[in-house]
Amino acid sequence: MSLYVERRPRTGRPLLVLLHGWGLHSDVWQPLLPALRAHFDPLLIDLPGLGRSSALTGPVTVQAVAAEVLQQVDESAIWLGWSLGGLVAAQAARQAPERVSALVTVASNPCFVAREDWPCGMAADIFDGFVSAQATDSARTLASFALLQSRGEGARDILRALKAVLAEHEPAGLADNLMLLAEDHRETLAGLALPALHIFGESDHLVPATILERMQALQPQARVRLYEGAGHLPFYSHQDRFVDELVAFVGAGL
Repeated sequence: MSLYVERRPRTGRPLLVLLHGWGLHSDVWQPLLPALRAHFDPLLIDLPGLGRSSALTGPVTVQAVAAEVLQQVDESAIWLGWSLGGLVAAQAARQAPERVSALVTVASNPCFVAREDWPCGMAADIFDGFVSAQATDSARTLASFALLQSRGEGARDILRALKAVLAEHEPAGLADNLMLLAEDHRETLAGLALPALHIFGESDHLVPATILERMQALQPQARVRLYEGAGHLPFYSHQDRFVDELVAFVGAGL
């Protein structure tokens, strides 16, 4: 298979691997790149089966996705994953800890679908509805998903930006990647001892703010932050704060 990767010559700044969420691709990071490049060397990757990357030839698991992405990163880096990308970044840290110096997740739930012992997730019937809708009309499902993600401050501008990103490329592995969100990855996250920063939006309709205490319990050493008024894309609605927080995290020696 082939992955779409966007990189520039190294400048000596810390390497920052950027992983996007379900249904989208790495262009979702474009508005942040000018600010990020002042502090980091960003490495953008379209996840397998999404954006410009071909689908996996074997079973689609988070482990397989992370293994493919790791082939593009041959040195220690900070891994930043948004939503589904956060699950992949955590799995990469589990598989190759020497190549993940720090983990940053944004609006990423280690167990996206609610369970009896993890109520801070999407209701199972709502997720099942997305699965069924995607099977019959993927374009409409992506549009509905974009609407859910763009709640909170700056909703109109965020929705417009997401629609533009969605219109650029037709993903090859949409259904298989959606099922990755149905899995429970709490054990993976809890087993990581590396420096970590987890950012959530107060008005996120996909990852409820009630997750904060449970995330802190899973990773006691992590920094857990809630952005007031933000939805599922706090790096859009609160870009300055987001970049400042990331730079401070790295500057504090991780």
